[in-house]
Amino acid sequence: MRPVALTGGTGFIGRHLAARLREQGIPVRLLARRPPREEDRVVGIAWVEGDLADEGALRHLVEGVDCVVHAAGLVAATDRRRFHDVNVAGTARLLGLLPDRARLVHVSSLAARAPRTSAYAASKREAERLVAAARPDAVIVRPPAVYGPGDRATLPVFQQLARGLLVMPAAVGARFSLLFVEDLVDLLVAVATDPIHDGQVLEPDDGRPGGYRWRDLAALAAEARGAPVRFVRLPPTPLWPIAALLEAIGRRRGGLPLLGRDKLGELAHPDWVAAGVPGWHGRTDFRDGFAATIAWYRCRGWL
Repeated sequence: MRPVALTGGTGFIGRHLAARLREQGIPVRLLARRPPREEDRVVGIAWVEGDLADEGALRHLVEGVDCVVHAAGLVAATDRRRFHDVNVAGTARLLGLLPDRARLVHVSSLAARAPRTSAYAASKREAERLVAAARPDAVIVRPPAVYGPGDRATLPVFQQLARGLLVMPAAVGARFSLLFVEDLVDLLVAVATDPIHDGQVLEPDDGRPGGYRWRDLAALAAEARGAPVRFVRLPPTPLWPIAALLEAIGRRRGGLPLLGRDKLGELAHPDWVAAGVPGWHGRTDFRDGFAATIAWYRCRGWL
């Protein structure tokens, strides 16, 4: 059996995906910026040292494979140029080296549906455009907010829910879809091994009609923890000057702000509800996913 080539295999989603592929007996060739520690090496996973800027590493990664899952991407940066360099130029470089026979599964983001909300969203939309033009038969997967064991991006939300108080900037009536990471991995393995969805753009979710409101998350977390969770909505408009100030401080210190204008723009967007995948949805609702994720965080000392 030929291996599946995987970019982003050391990231949150990529780690779960690589493990699932190996569980199913599918060999993996994984791109990583650094070689793994000896204790992290797993039979059936071949490591290719490099990144999306390294043409030699990319050429080795995709040589002789039947399928490439492109899950690498930058989700946070201090300027728009970095998003372009990784998410757009990196995707273009990979496309230029793909063998003709290799299928492509491109892991994008639901943010690509609204490219004006942030530099991240714009870069994901532009990468999708390149993929669709170069590989019309590629599967483009746009996950909504993905959470689960090992995720640091959603950790601040879970920390608030675990403490019983959720404070978020959000538009009135804002709704969004969610997806537990193991369910996303189920879908990615399916589309990587079966051409039934080739040429489609998929927006998976956990099957909750109309998605969630932030207040719904507080209520479901309260059920799971057996204690109340209060939700406080912050109107986004007054926060724009604060977000700009935090950005400036972050740039001066060479780090990322806790809340920048791009992140505020994404949070203020009223509709992040996924279209769903016909005949498929995740099996894990937020109440169960919250309990599993919180248990993992506590076991690892993250909470």
